[in-house]
Amino acid sequence: MFFVLSFILSLSAIIVTLKILVGYNPEFSLRRKLSIAFVIVLAWFSPAIAGLIRWLRLLPEKVSVYTTQGLYTLFIAAMFLLGILLVRDLFWIHGYQIARKSGKASPDYDPMRPEAIKKANLAAVLATLLLTCHSLYEGTKFPAVKETVIETDKVDYPFKIVALTDTHINPATSVSRVERLVRRVNGLKPDVVALVGDIGDAKPAFVKPQMKALSGLDAKYGVFVTLGNHEFYHGSMDWENEFKRMGFFYLANEGLYLNGADIYVFGLPDPQLLMISEQAMENIKNRMKAAPNGAYRVFLSHSPRFIKRLSKDLIDLQISGHTHGGQIFPFHFFVKRFNDFVAGLYDVNGMKLYVSRGAGEWGAPMRLFAPSEISVITLIPSGNKATE
Repeated sequence: MFFVLSFILSLSAIIVTLKILVGYNPEFSLRRKLSIAFVIVLAWFSPAIAGLIRWLRLLPEKVSVYTTQGLYTLFIAAMFLLGILLVRDLFWIHGYQIARKSGKASPDYDPMRPEAIKKANLAAVLATLLLTCHSLYEGTKFPAVKETVIETDKVDYPFKIVALTDTHINPATSVSRVERLVRRVNGLKPDVVALVGDIGDAKPAFVKPQMKALSGLDAKYGVFVTLGNHEFYHGSMDWENEFKRMGFFYLANEGLYLNGADIYVFGLPDPQLLMISEQAMENIKNRMKAAPNGAYRVFLSHSPRFIKRLSKDLIDLQISGHTHGGQIFPFHFFVKRFNDFVAGLYDVNGMKLYVSRGAGEWGAPMRLFAPSEISVITLIPSGNKATE
């Protein structure tokens, strides 16, 4: 049903786009119309083409990644173009009707005049190119540090957690970029580094140089990691072994008490992907209750909405990723619909939830109104605690 609906929506988008771009331009030759149609059809079906290339392994891994990114970029550009055309025509047609009723309409701006349509379409294409280039820049630029402070009476001094999520490291990810990321994180002097899923987006064997660079992460109490959905796609056991080999604390329904900090860090591989039963849920809750009394309890879960199955007697703070903050507008609305949370700090039934936008991107290497981030969460003594 999903694929049928996707096909129908894509076909509808193609028809509307072509109708607006070439349907009202009689001077366009058949060859030009067919060329435009080919590009539009390719763009709207590029995700399916990319999936087919990956599934059939038609290209070497690194080439396949670049090809997939290019096809997804073309798809997003087609979405931008359709959105610009529809919004433009909505305001143009209604605006012209209002102007005509008031006697101020100029025939030069008539939305049914071929010459006016031609100029407006050219402007829409240029706007699409600019928006696509801007989104590519936002998607590929180095993530900024985003700091969040949480007050609690369970800590006696500031405790810094640096969270990295959704880096989506693949064969096309440059080693120098990973090295720069490691230097930036280590320079923040974290007490804990939390890798909250979708760190790798390929089999570990394909990203050995990148993982060697990532193993340079350092924190006072160590680096903690749990899996996201993309590690499962590329072999969860392989990634579990890889993270352990790198010297990280791998958390799979288990926790570790940080003696001296009175912090308990618990982690679970992507719970949304596992589709946890009620019986398994009871086991998870019992494991969470192993936290010492009075300890501040930090839970690492790739999927944010899992917090709705928990209660404040189990955790104090959940750190998640997965959403990319929507990554590309207007996908923010769909992310909100399917994940309940998008990005930032939330208060959920007495528990804190921090959802990181992530330090990488998936599909098209683009971001729009959802900048990437290195998330710094600092726990500080509450006002009453600080004055004791």
